[in-house]
Amino acid sequence: MTIDLNKSKERIVLEIIQDHIRKILSAVKELAPFLEAWLNGNEKEMEELLSKISQAESEAEEIKLELLDELSVAATLIQREDMMRLVLIADEIADYAEGTAFRLKGLKNWKPESEIVEDLRNLVATMIRSVETLRESIFTIVEDAEKAKKAAEEVDKLERFMDQIHRAAEQTLFDLDLDHRTLIRLLNIVTNLEDAVDTARRAADAVRIIAVARQG
Repeated sequence: MTIDLNKSKERIVLEIIQDHIRKILSAVKELAPFLEAWLNGNEKEMEELLSKISQAESEAEEIKLELLDELSVAATLIQREDMMRLVLIADEIADYAEGTAFRLKGLKNWKPESEIVEDLRNLVATMIRSVETLRESIFTIVEDAEKAKKAAEEVDKLERFMDQIHRAAEQTLFDLDLDHRTLIRLLNIVTNLEDAVDTARRAADAVRIIAVARQG
């Protein structure tokens, strides 16, 4: 039996990419309970959740470096550059998760207005859903490239939905009677969440390129 070493290397790399997005999703998912802890003023829980987010981000970074090492020696792997692009883009999402948590934690001595609370929950939920869908697209590349492409298209739809939520949240913030420092901090938070979903969409584009190539 002849073993296609190039195919074997491709599968190894894709499996590591799956581990990478799994860690990223772990970081992102902690934002939902973190937001609730912030809304409730629970600083102890925020510290614990921030630690989990930072740990997952650090582990994702380690996997990214391992991946880049694997790809650096896989000179014959046809889609090496596409896989590198996917890894580097996806890795940014964990940074956004950690950055959002730090920004929320730093926003003290302000009781969230009811109008913005639901917007923040929707923003975080959409970010989580976009990364879950990105994970699905990555996990299906190996076995079903067509399914991976469809999942990538769902990430596109979520990114467009996120744009709508972001615009609504911005308008809500401008309508509130906020001091300029609080307004700027909150605008940075909602923009950070939108940027994370934009990044998930760019990662989904990279998945789509890999999926199309696998279909021949």
